[in-house]
Amino acid sequence: MTPEKVITEVFAPWVVLAVGATHLGKAVDSPGWGVATATGLGLVPQAAIALRVLRKNLTDHHITRREDRPLVIAGIAVSVTTLLIAQSKLEAPAELRRTTRAALVSLGVAGAATLKVKVSFHTAVLAGVVTVLARELSPRYWWGLSAVPVVAWARIKISHHSPLETALGTALGVAGGYWGGGRR
Repeated sequence: MTPEKVITEVFAPWVVLAVGATHLGKAVDSPGWGVATATGLGLVPQAAIALRVLRKNLTDHHITRREDRPLVIAGIAVSVTTLLIAQSKLEAPAELRRTTRAALVSLGVAGAATLKVKVSFHTAVLAGVVTVLARELSPRYWWGLSAVPVVAWARIKISHHSPLETALGTALGVAGGYWGGGRR
């Protein structure tokens, strides 16, 4: 497997969301809610995507065809909304509720934008998770943004995105991660 394909898989949105949510849960002394958040944000949506790929309803697990994205985004929104409702009713830590709200807002904005341009969800999610961790835990997490250009390069190198699409994803991720979760 080429380096750009390895980077694409290692930094797949579902992986970044699962690792980020699990880490945040542990950092706020709520590892169970971290795993639950990882499940709702990353694992359940990716399992649904993988099932649709197996059934040949989607061409690949990275949803490279822009035409396939609206339905997938709607499905992910259902998972994230369900998670947010559960977090609210069962009083999950505020940091994890804000993370889920940020994910939902970012998904809505990036989903709307992807109707016109194929936004890179790889760069959007990575930038968004780094921003959430920096906002919720410590500014020291900003260093994580240094991985975004590497992921952008990989997505461009395998011809899944243009430089504009990766830059747009990055900008939407940072904005959504910072402002999408609501006030701290």
